[in-house]
Amino acid sequence: MQLDWIRTFVTLAQLQHFTKTSEFLNMSQPTVSVHIKKLEHSLGVELIYRSSTNQSFQLTPAGLEVFEQGKKMLELWREMEQVTQKTEKILLRIGATHTVSDVLLPDFVKKIKVLYPHVRLQLMIHNHETIVEALNHHDLDLALVEGTRGLEPFQLEVISRDELRFFASIRMKLHTSPLILREIGSGTREYADDFLRSERIVPIEILEASSHYLIKQLAVRGLGIAFLSTSMVKDEVFQGKLVPIDPYVIYRPFYAVYPENTKSGSIVRELVGLIESPS
Repeated sequence: MQLDWIRTFVTLAQLQHFTKTSEFLNMSQPTVSVHIKKLEHSLGVELIYRSSTNQSFQLTPAGLEVFEQGKKMLELWREMEQVTQKTEKILLRIGATHTVSDVLLPDFVKKIKVLYPHVRLQLMIHNHETIVEALNHHDLDLALVEGTRGLEPFQLEVISRDELRFFASIRMKLHTSPLILREIGSGTREYADDFLRSERIVPIEILEASSHYLIKQLAVRGLGIAFLSTSMVKDEVFQGKLVPIDPYVIYRPFYAVYPENTKSGSIVRELVGLIESPS
């Protein structure tokens, strides 16, 4: 039996979806299925009742028991890793949404490594929904996000303010041009959808992408209007490759989010104070 099989099964039981599990663990969906089958073969029991689509499922009674014991094994393993890594006494798991990662995370990580060399970092970059799931499953000590949806149980601090705008290679109108937006589930997409609803704008076409770099490049090539943080397109605007679509400007806060009453709570609060707004 391998620890990876247990980690895959526990994650699947928490997320209740094969595709979400594969995305969360950065592995292919067939690999998730192989891990589950190998764990079942190793234990000699069936862990899940599979549906005909192989996406939805239910845990068997044995699966429920293995799920509970598996969570304890993973937590014990994490504690053992921390004990044996004497030169790296603290493991800090930081999650960030794509936007906050691009804007704030590089400088933040540099400060941590300089001021807290004993802290070992584990970074996770995903959209807002996945970050919230990781917090709920106790897989993160700190999250940096741009929205508050689903974060009611956690401690939130405003750490910065971001400016969102529409950009295109030439002057275009939102009502008559394709829009290039982040995928549904992204915090940036939520702001875009809220704005479009408030202005009663129905896009003629929406092109979705999960990469800010790709969104920029598609806009530079004249394929539509991109909705991005101003800090991400400074060079393109300076070079004349993109122009802002006036007069639309949206301001949003960035948040630091962390569970209360955890072992790493004191160090997390210290580190949050290091975060600075982008210039």
